[in-house]
Amino acid sequence: MKLQLLYDLQQEINRLFIAGSKFARDDSRLQKQIQQLNKLGEKAPVFNKLAAYVDDLLHTDPAESADKLMAVSTLLYSILYTQGETVESGRKEKKQIPAIDIRNVNTQYSYLQLKPVIEALTGVHSGRLEMLKDAFERKIFEDSRTWQYLDLALADKYPELADYVEKTIIPSVGTPLIPFLVQHFRYEDKTEHLRRLRLLNQMKYKEIPVMTTKILSESLPSLQAGAIDILGENTQNESLIIQLADDRNKIVREAAYSSLAALNTRASLEKLANVFTKNKNKTDHLPAIISALASTSLPFCFQDIYNQIAKSFEDFASLDKNTEDKILTEKLNLFYIHLGALINKDNELVIGLLGKIMHDENYNRLLAVRKALLETTAYHISHKIIAILHTFFKDCQMNFYQSHLSDAFDAYWKNPLWNSYFFMAFDIYSKEQFYAVFNNPVKTGRISINTVHKTFCNKREKGEVPLPLTDKIDVRWIDFFYAFLMKKATLWRTEQEMVLEIVHTYERNESLKFNTLLTELTQKLKPEECIEIFKIIMERKIDNRFEIIYSVIKTLRRNSYHYSFYRLKNVNFWNQFPSEYKSRFLQLYEQHNVPIFGEIVDEIP
Repeated sequence: MKLQLLYDLQQEINRLFIAGSKFARDDSRLQKQIQQLNKLGEKAPVFNKLAAYVDDLLHTDPAESADKLMAVSTLLYSILYTQGETVESGRKEKKQIPAIDIRNVNTQYSYLQLKPVIEALTGVHSGRLEMLKDAFERKIFEDSRTWQYLDLALADKYPELADYVEKTIIPSVGTPLIPFLVQHFRYEDKTEHLRRLRLLNQMKYKEIPVMTTKILSESLPSLQAGAIDILGENTQNESLIIQLADDRNKIVREAAYSSLAALNTRASLEKLANVFTKNKNKTDHLPAIISALASTSLPFCFQDIYNQIAKSFEDFASLDKNTEDKILTEKLNLFYIHLGALINKDNELVIGLLGKIMHDENYNRLLAVRKALLETTAYHISHKIIAILHTFFKDCQMNFYQSHLSDAFDAYWKNPLWNSYFFMAFDIYSKEQFYAVFNNPVKTGRISINTVHKTFCNKREKGEVPLPLTDKIDVRWIDFFYAFLMKKATLWRTEQEMVLEIVHTYERNESLKFNTLLTELTQKLKPEECIEIFKIIMERKIDNRFEIIYSVIKTLRRNSYHYSFYRLKNVNFWNQFPSEYKSRFLQLYEQHNVPIFGEIVDEIP
């Protein structure tokens, strides 16, 4: 469709930008455009909207004319950019790119709403990612005028922002972005073009096969890695990917390993197993191979891979305690790397090897005798075991913990396993059994207070009423927590705040014991250590709570760490205080010149 009318209108808008928007009111040239726009609106509603914008501009006050003119210009530009065609005499007509179906044009938001979003997509200032997340929640990106800027943001110098645009915003818009992605894609080894390639493939762009072929024919390692990932979606590319696994470029090789695992055919996994066997002692090559092996259940070649991993365990466990440090660390590190390949392998041999790690006498003796040298790596091995177990059914995980942790109290490296067992068992054991199994590991520090807090307080859905103490938690835990708080009161840290929250969550508000403890703690601790206690005191509405808090905070002096009290600012805390405290805090501010006193005064009604 030839839209000479739109170019004529663009000329009038440019004229008003130069002359001044205040001259738009009752402009006769603009007036002539409205009827023709309404006629076009019979075919596409967007022209009715443009006509309404122009009419609004014709009848606006001079004070608002600038915004109205910008709104018309932005909508007009969007239509021309996505649908317009040149009709200049003597000039060859050419299909405009990007060309979007006019039905996809959406301009529901005002320019004032779009402007900060466009600036977030194109600027360099701080806070842009948070603004984009907010705009996404408000569905701003349904407006087609943002699409060209979304594409440009794929080149943003902040990877986190570009990732969010690629993985969240653009997929929500979908195929209407294809023309923009195609327009700016280049056969250059830059991250922005790799992002465009991935998105075009995700949107099933019909020219992807042509693009991947051209990419593989040139020296573009990063783009080639992306192309190989795409090829890994089709078993017909098996031979090519097997060949690329021997490429001289490391980036290309590693992408091929991942695609071999994705293909999951006998030939592809035999090649991957062969690569692993050849590189089994070269730790700089192994991470990508292990990552690929971990992503497949290995329906073929499992035994060969398992044998290599079991051997690397024996190679370390068979060493003498007097072996030189370099050999000990190299052998244990190699086993740690190899172990990752057993993730996603639902096989009894795997469980058997993990159990052997827990109980092998020489392995555990080496870790105990050479503790300073080896324990950190052994600790990481525990986390790797947990990652492997998480790919098994829960019954299998619980059976493993029950069978292999009973003698683990003297081994620090096994602590992560205890923490994982604790978290899982909370939903399975009765409260009495749970206490019987875990009270000693908690008291001896095998299970961290952070894990206890996460389990007791964070295993509830948002908004759910906390479970009553007697329904889920054995009362003996609370007795232990009371003792913990009193014993550690002079060494206040995050752990104590976690324990406070646990007791607060499961003790009723009328608990005299806990309310009394809170008051006692405020008398033993420094004012800046009492922030969380103050919050709980207010929440529980303890009698005389305002005076309790005031009596502590009034001891602050200018050289104290009063900045911690800013955690209570603007959170509906101080505005609960009776008005009489306003003058009392003002007096403190005048006497001691501590800034926080003055800010408290501002918040008290």
